[in-house]
Amino acid sequence: MSNLPLFVAYDYKGLKAAADELGVKVRVAGPTAFDLAAFIATVDQVCAQSPAGVSVVGWDPSLTEPVNNCLANGVPTVTDDADLPDSDRLSFIGTDWGAIGVAQAKAMIENLPDGGKVALLSIINADNMIAARKGFKAYLDAKAPGKFEVVAEEDDAADSAQAAAKTAALLAAYPDLAGIAGFDAESGAGIVSALREGGKQPGDIVVTAMEQSVDFYNTVKEGYVQAIIVQNRELFTYYAIKMLYDYNHNGLKTVGLSAADGGRPIPPRVDTGLLVVNQENVDKIVAALSK
Repeated sequence: MSNLPLFVAYDYKGLKAAADELGVKVRVAGPTAFDLAAFIATVDQVCAQSPAGVSVVGWDPSLTEPVNNCLANGVPTVTDDADLPDSDRLSFIGTDWGAIGVAQAKAMIENLPDGGKVALLSIINADNMIAARKGFKAYLDAKAPGKFEVVAEEDDAADSAQAAAKTAALLAAYPDLAGIAGFDAESGAGIVSALREGGKQPGDIVVTAMEQSVDFYNTVKEGYVQAIIVQNRELFTYYAIKMLYDYNHNGLKTVGLSAADGGRPIPPRVDTGLLVVNQENVDKIVAALSK
């Protein structure tokens, strides 16, 4: 999804900032649709060109092998946004997705103190989404035991139209549905679209979601969405490039071992943090984004 609005608005700014600062060349590669086969092929093709480094959005475990192949062929490779923890990647730069699940669960409890039935939408097999859903459910169980029932976990393939269709089906299947949590960038827009089309009023169903376009923040002002979790996305790619640059250039060693000899001169994980958008701060954020 190389032209995903979220990437264009934030991630690519971080790439450019790092490239300008370090004096290196960066290139974006990948299919425009959520096409894992094409994505895998792209990683293989790029690594075959022996670049100085590669950063991969690890959306699916099937990317583990091509990432390992990159490293086996001498191409330093990190992951950003979504991790591949079973791969040999040198570092992951992004949000703690367990913390995202906790943040959405906190907002759900705050807005549904009596609990109820909730459904989850995400990219179902992505490691980061799995971690988010686990964090969400664990927090509900710990902080509101017996109050919430997760009735469905649906795959929307990071497509707002699919998210809308899945939400409409959930509304029909569970007339007493109380909350919906969306964990990819397109989930929230699809959820709100289905709620509007289904005649739901703001607040009828509590919605927590991830950041998307500038316009999406208006759904918080309108009351359709109670909390949007914002990742520090510009830092993903900014520090991914910096980690790759440092791996190649900082000359630091691990117990005397250089990077070429098996040392690790960069940290294995960089947590870029998150921000929760709600009624208290949405006006300030919308104003800042509109400049």
